[in-house]
Formats: sequence, structure tokens, C-alpha cells
Amino acid sequence: MLKIPNRDLFFARAYYFAFMGGWGFVFPFVNLFYKSLGLSGTQIGTITSTSSVVGLLFAPFIVSEIKKRPGARSLLQIALLLGAIGYFTLGQQTLYVPILVVVFFQALAGAGILPVSDTMAMSVAESTGSGYGSVRLFGSLGWIVTVLAAGVLVERFGFGAGFSGISLMWLGAIGLVFFIQRDFFVTKTGSDSPKPGLWTTIQRVSRDRTLLGFAIALVLIGFLNSGVLQFENVFLSELGASKRLISVAGILSALVELPFMVYADRFVRRHGPGRIMLIALVLTLFQRTAVLLLPSIPTIMIVRFIGGVAFSFYTVSYIGLIKSRTDTSETGTVLALYMVTLASLVNILSAPISGAIFDAVGARWLYAFSAGGYALGALIIWLTRPKRTTDA
Repeated sequence: MLKIPNRDLFFARAYYFAFMGGWGFVFPFVNLFYKSLGLSGTQIGTITSTSSVVGLLFAPFIVSEIKKRPGARSLLQIALLLGAIGYFTLGQQTLYVPILVVVFFQALAGAGILPVSDTMAMSVAESTGSGYGSVRLFGSLGWIVTVLAAGVLVERFGFGAGFSGISLMWLGAIGLVFFIQRDFFVTKTGSDSPKPGLWTTIQRVSRDRTLLGFAIALVLIGFLNSGVLQFENVFLSELGASKRLISVAGILSALVELPFMVYADRFVRRHGPGRIMLIALVLTLFQRTAVLLLPSIPTIMIVRFIGGVAFSFYTVSYIGLIKSRTDTSETGTVLALYMVTLASLVNILSAPISGAIFDAVGARWLYAFSAGGYALGALIIWLTRPKRTTDA
């Protein structure tokens, strides 16, 4: 068998290439798919809310239970398999109600995948002296490859090709997980220490001023930014962009992420995750304001480069902030609370409202709401920053 230095790190990076890269086959085009079926903005928002309800109710419990069990790696593989089947099935649907049903079950299967994957990536990176960003950047690399491929495939064969693509990528991810040691998927506690329950973890988070402020900032940002996330590619299409151009737009941010994920690791270690998070929010505020003032295809394409820097800083500092203020045994559960439950709670309310705003006034003014959200989020992060810079 081929011997690979830092074997777990190698396969963790390959896993992120397949797992996160797989999303590139679907995410840039999913709302275009819904629009092609004749669904309204409100209906699209309701579909998003359906997925969010599932995440809200089940994600923290699922992650907490998975991380407690010695077979956590196998449970992740089962979730990936069910998620792959869900995406493939979704691509075969043409009616609103069946789409809602499929989205519900697909979201249930995938509710814990991202938090479990991120905690695994952090553990592997720490064990090899690397940073989380050095693993996460391979997700961006996979995204670049698959979005470009998806643009060509969707134009030639239809949206079903994209849903088939993510299914195949996730099947590949299942195989790669076999090569990562089981221990990286399981919560590590002392043999005599009880593994923390969900409610205990929630209580600890609620008493942490910085984490509580972070949660409030995420709520405001998530609610006011929802419309742009849902409809930016639809806006590009309305401005005259082809599916192939939309796929190119989808990789511009990811191209910048490749080097800046590594830089973000260094900046977080040097300056603390709180400061880097603040920089990320201000950069995104500038990005949204630029599109609001100059709504055009070139503007969106140009500011996506800025978005790549902002997203790199945001992603690495997000993980770093939570990790720095939680015990190792509860980090995965807190990630699920923030990345899935909190985001889902916001989406339940914001997605249908954003869809209605899109139907009423169009996509441009969604950028005004988004800019306001990032401004408020940055202010709250600054106000609730740790008093000692060494804790940032």
C-alpha cells in the first residue's frame, strides 16, 4: 500500500474536495432549477424554510449523538449516502409538493454532515500541526472544478446533470472517509468524564458574552442577507448572464479563497478570530454596497474577488472563534448549534420573506438589506469582543 506522509491530512483534504466540491454541481443553479419549473420567489423561500426547519429541530441532537459513539465515522458515511440519494431524487422532481417532501428527507439526512466534518478537519489539522484553513481550501478547490463542469453540463444536458454530479461526488466522499482514522470523528474526553449533553452545552454558550454576541450577529446577518444568497444567481440571469457565465461567477470567489484560506489561518493565530471576523464582515459590507449602487454583471463579477477574501477570513475565524471558547468535547455540538440550528431558525423566517420581497421589488434591493445586516453584525461583534485581546 502506498505510504503517504500525514495520511489522515491527505485524505481529509481529498474528502473536502469531494464533499464540498460536490455542492458546486447544485448550489449555483438550484434556484434557477426551481424558477425553470415555474415556482415563485415565495415558493422557493418556502422550500428553503423546509430544509431549515429540519436543521433547527434535529442538527444539534444528531451531531451530539454521533460524536458520542465509536461508530461515528460509519454514521457520517450513512448520512452522506442518504444525502446523495436525496439530491439525485430532487433532480427528478417537477412539482412543488413532491419537492418539499424530498427536501425534508434530504435535509434530515444531511443535518449533521457539515459540523461533524468540520470537527474532524480541526482534529486532523491539529494532529499534524496544520490549520483548519489548509483543509478547507480543498473544498474551495473542489468547488472551482465542479462549478465549471456544472456550467457546461447543465447547459448541455439540463439541471439533472448537476444533481447527478453531487450524488457521485458524495459517493466518492464516502470512500475517502474510510482512510481517515476513526478517532478523529469521536468526541475525546477522559475515560471517567461524562460526555456533555446538549442542554449543558447550550447553558455554557448562553453564559459566554462573546459567543452570545456572535449568535446575535449571525441572526441579524442571516436574516437580512438571505435574499442575496437565494437570488443573486437569478439576478445575474435577469441581467443577461448565461448559465456558463454564472458558473464562472461562481468560481471567482473560490479562486481567491485558495491562498487566503492559508493566510486566514496565520492571521487568526496572530490577531485572534474576533478581529479577523470583524474584517470579514466589513469587507462583505463593502461588497454588498457596491452591487446596490452599481447593479451590473461586471460589478458582481469584480466584487466576488473581494468576497473570496472575506469568505476565507469569515470561515476560518468562525471555526476559530467557537473552538477558542468551547471545550473540545462540546465544539462539535456548538458548531451544529451555530452552523445549522441557528442558521435554520433564521431561514425559516427570512427565506419566505426574502422571496416575497424579490417578487415585489426585484433583486437589487435585497443588497440594501444585506448591507444593513453586515453593518449591524460588525457592530455587535465589536461591542461583545473579549475584554482581553489574548482571548480574541
